[in-house]
Amino acid sequence: MRRSVIFTTMALILLIWVIAGAQPIVNIHTDAASYQSGDSIKVSLSASNDGEAMSVDVYIGILLPDGDAYSIGTDGWGHSIERWLANIYIPAWFDMAPSTFWTFDLPSAIPPIENDGSYSFAAVLTYPGTFDWASDLSLASFNFESDNHSDRMVSIRAGSFIMGSSGSEAGRDADEGPKRTVNISAFQMSKTEVTQKLWTDMMGWSDSHFVGDNYPVELVTWFDCASFCNKLSQAEGFSHCYTITNAAYDGNHITSADVTCDFEANGYRLPTEAEWEYACRAGTSTRYYTGDTEADLARAAWYSDTSGAVTHEVGQKTPNSWGLYDMHGNVWEWCWDFYATDYYGVSPNPDSDPTGPESGSDRSIRGSGWYLGADYCRSANRQGNGPGLRGFHNVGLRVARSSD
Repeated sequence: MRRSVIFTTMALILLIWVIAGAQPIVNIHTDAASYQSGDSIKVSLSASNDGEAMSVDVYIGILLPDGDAYSIGTDGWGHSIERWLANIYIPAWFDMAPSTFWTFDLPSAIPPIENDGSYSFAAVLTYPGTFDWASDLSLASFNFESDNHSDRMVSIRAGSFIMGSSGSEAGRDADEGPKRTVNISAFQMSKTEVTQKLWTDMMGWSDSHFVGDNYPVELVTWFDCASFCNKLSQAEGFSHCYTITNAAYDGNHITSADVTCDFEANGYRLPTEAEWEYACRAGTSTRYYTGDTEADLARAAWYSDTSGAVTHEVGQKTPNSWGLYDMHGNVWEWCWDFYATDYYGVSPNPDSDPTGPESGSDRSIRGSGWYLGADYCRSANRQGNGPGLRGFHNVGLRVARSSD
């Protein structure tokens, strides 16, 4: 494919435009200042023409920092020069806002961009059937971030594991047994706890106590998390898992609701307890995924002996062998299941993809938090918490998806 000359020759074009005395008649606009590689992108053009009426062809592209450029055709991106709109008539003394003139839903991926940074969409008009420019180059700057859902999630392979702990494990609680074999289907789990930035992007608010974009969100109810999962699913084009009805609110927070889960949907959801422990262990049978001692835990977790009584940015400690961070400590993580102390004793052995008791007053939380000791951080440790409660700025979440 031949390389586009539309943007790499713009200095010459600008000079010609100045000499000719033409008037700019197009401005390009984007719907956001920042994009990720899977985002939906909308670009619009506004036009003003205080001279003669004219017909024009519209070209839109993306300008790279090294001076290279890609034009956008109706079927995607490429180096070849392609018109987006042909033979558009612009009357004299014409002035229209971008919301009412030429709105494009561009390809959802941005193939030319490989690195994070600042880029620009560009637009120019030519006279039909020629490469004679009718307008100056118009630019709309934006930032690109490569962190999207595809690299936010870790694929967890199907397998079996022994869930729970033995009576000899130090710090064990009675609700962790009896141990049983559990079979888990393949699924995906977020490599870190959900950050305040991602939460705010989806929900429009965050009441977290320890504030920072890359800190885990906390002070969220279980119902808030179900709502977040649905909004994240919608934003990324997936089917939502949760049906939420009869919701009651306290400010931003949902404090009660009726919630059902469609585990066959391809959207985001909270992991089940079994999925959580399977993913945390990552094939290990020790107290922590890094070993049995507190020195082992300190490599993996922000807990009472390492946290300094605060949360920390996600992804700073040693991940497990499957690439998951902060499964021990930092903040507790909501799971789907109702919590029951005797659940392991009444559930099948072996069991396959269990989703917990059919009812209950509490929901399960896993992983422990910044303020508790080592025993609470064990892979097998489980606790229950009222789903309408927000915790002592110590309960957050990570998300899961059933494999496509």
